[in-house]
Amino acid sequence: MTELGDPLERAVRRHFPVLEVHRTDGAVRFVISDGPHPAGAFRSLRRELLALGYSPLLRRHRGRVWLYLVPRPPKGASNRWLVVALFLATVGTTFATGFLASHRFAQVLREVPYAVLRAGYWPNPWVDGLTFSAALMAILLVHELGHKLAAQAHGIEASGPYFIPFPPLLVGGEMSLGTMGAVIFSKEPAPDRDGLFDLGASGPVAGLVVAAAVLWVGLERTVLLDLAALCPGLRPENCGPLLALPRFPFGLPWVVDQVVRWRFGASPEVVAYLDPLLDAAVIGVFVTAVNLLPASSLDGGHVTRALLGERWHRWGSYLAVGLLFLMGLWLMAILLLFLLSRGHPGPMDDLTPPSPSRRWAGLGLLAVFLVSLPWTNFLLLLRLLGELVGR
Repeated sequence: MTELGDPLERAVRRHFPVLEVHRTDGAVRFVISDGPHPAGAFRSLRRELLALGYSPLLRRHRGRVWLYLVPRPPKGASNRWLVVALFLATVGTTFATGFLASHRFAQVLREVPYAVLRAGYWPNPWVDGLTFSAALMAILLVHELGHKLAAQAHGIEASGPYFIPFPPLLVGGEMSLGTMGAVIFSKEPAPDRDGLFDLGASGPVAGLVVAAAVLWVGLERTVLLDLAALCPGLRPENCGPLLALPRFPFGLPWVVDQVVRWRFGASPEVVAYLDPLLDAAVIGVFVTAVNLLPASSLDGGHVTRALLGERWHRWGSYLAVGLLFLMGLWLMAILLLFLLSRGHPGPMDDLTPPSPSRRWAGLGLLAVFLVSLPWTNFLLLLRLLGELVGR
């Protein structure tokens, strides 16, 4: 054994009753007692091992409790230039997305200016592009900041946020989102299930707060349009202006749809055209729902793994893929299916159960997930399936 062997073993014995010690090819594994361990023992051992360059992993295998000591990865070099470059690129793609959507809306209004029943904002592509980009980037940035603060609180080394730009396409009337969100990378697992829960929950909660504020302001700027003017006689051949209105490739999140209906009513004769701020809020809520899917290493995957363990996390991942397919989000479903092969590493201490407060918070996150989903496509598919079965 290397000269680090004795310090490592002494550190472990100070915190846990050791039954066996296994040394293989420089790796150290301990079998420890399966009784109740002192509160905070694992976290204290983790802090002590930091100075020795190791991290502990606590697992149950074949009825025995194993403590593995693994070398900590070297401190990574900063990629600040890449972080900044991706941030600026995403600002550009989100600005272009807002610009194109506003330009398309302006074209529709020039064709049927009499369709406006309630004036809100008036399209100005340059201003709207900046408004949409600033609001959406703020939501995503606060989301990632929530993760970063949770990582720091639990002593996890994490990178800065890497934003993912996406081409500002407008195919038919469907908008691009301008971005695929952002990610941060951590070099080691969360210390325990509470830490893993906090790491997953912090981002969606923080981003959702900003999205709610942006949504509230956007409601005051929404434009109401006359459906009869956009689609005279409701005949398909007359509905060019209606079909040209920019729209999302998914339905509105349920909670946003309910808020819009509450604010403007649910008249079938009126179309509510969301302003750039509300567009950003819709995407923010949608991103929250996607991130809370109980799959892979998504935020919801962290939460599910922390609260329910490995087995339920695996089943939740398959459920998430099926749900995306049912909602018509096939590209996301395929991407998620690809990510499932990576599995989830779990926390360092995978034996200590999560605290009751995290379990209650998990129910709250489940409710947030359900109301943030765009159920329109899913309900439409169920209706079509019902009609097919009825025949």
